[in-house]
Amino acid sequence: MINLPNVLLPKVPVIEDSEFVIMDKQNNSGKVLIFKRIGSGLLSLCFVLLAILLIWQGSAIMADRAAAVETPPSTAVPLVSVDRIVVQSAYSVERRFTGQIEAPQSADLSFEQGGTLARVLVNDGDQVQQGQLLAELDDRSLKAEVVRLKASMRALQSQLELASITDQRQNRLQQNGFTSAQSADQARIAVDEIRARIAETQAAVSIANIRLEKSKVSAPFSGAVNQVLIDAGNAVAGGQTVISMVEQSQPIFRVGIDPRVSNDVALNDELTINISGHQYRAQVLSVLPQIDPATRTRIVRARITDAPALAFGLTGEAVFRQSIIAVGAWVPLVALEDGVRGLWTLNTLSSENPPVVQLEAVEVIHAESHRAYVRGTFIDGATFISDGVHRVVTGQPVRVSY
Repeated sequence: MINLPNVLLPKVPVIEDSEFVIMDKQNNSGKVLIFKRIGSGLLSLCFVLLAILLIWQGSAIMADRAAAVETPPSTAVPLVSVDRIVVQSAYSVERRFTGQIEAPQSADLSFEQGGTLARVLVNDGDQVQQGQLLAELDDRSLKAEVVRLKASMRALQSQLELASITDQRQNRLQQNGFTSAQSADQARIAVDEIRARIAETQAAVSIANIRLEKSKVSAPFSGAVNQVLIDAGNAVAGGQTVISMVEQSQPIFRVGIDPRVSNDVALNDELTINISGHQYRAQVLSVLPQIDPATRTRIVRARITDAPALAFGLTGEAVFRQSIIAVGAWVPLVALEDGVRGLWTLNTLSSENPPVVQLEAVEVIHAESHRAYVRGTFIDGATFISDGVHRVVTGQPVRVSY
């Protein structure tokens, strides 16, 4: 028996039968899981292939139907309305200012001297003619004064007749040497004195007659009585207003306007006045040279020529045109389209045949209800589309209609 050296050998674990059974079960479950995953992947692939097949068949059917439809005819060249651009060096804008109707003439009638108001011959609102008697004072004392002065005149005339005879007699006596020169001079001076007194009395009669005339108030012009301020029987002072009246023919419209606009207003210019929804024509009578210190406006007076019965005091608007220097052109608002950076665009046409739509950038300087004054890249005389710009695009050929 051979004795081998004592060598250390690794220990081999002892596997019992129960452990082999467990390992076999684990391997079997892993295989089942793998088979399940492969089956679900194959099923998904089948569904994808089926969907692709259905899509392909649907597209083929739609292509066949589209091929069966007839090709529509080509669209005709559109017809557009056009106009010409006219470049101007300035444009005018409408300015409106509020004013008031005034009477052409008005008067506050009074007596120069005081007295008792004897009669008032008119009432408020009466129509009167120029020279018509309106009121008068009690003139009995004035008439008596005229009678007295005329009597004095007759007495002086008698004295003058006697003084003239005496003067003639003294002249003959002086020539014959029977009287002195002093007596003859006295007779001549007496005649001159009486003549002077007669002239003075005649002047007093004239003054009395004028005072008689001034005791009556007459209409200085044709018009209407605005108001009777004092009734008959009352005492009035000199200069106290008794009756006020106004002239009604062709009333005056008084309006204050911007001094810058007044530079474009000249005498006899025609204006349009809007009063209570009605329009009237007016002619400029005057433009006051100074600025109103209260409103800082310049006053314009215009005569309304086609409305003689307007009530005084009515307010209205006067329409003026102001000229502003700026190079540009008028175009309809419907011809403009929105642009970029606050600009607008205008469709113009080329000189080709048929013309082609081109795009121009424009800036709106002034806009009104239906048109705008613009400046931009267009040239004078260019043709632009005045309506229907929404139906065309840049580079599209069109037919034109003026």
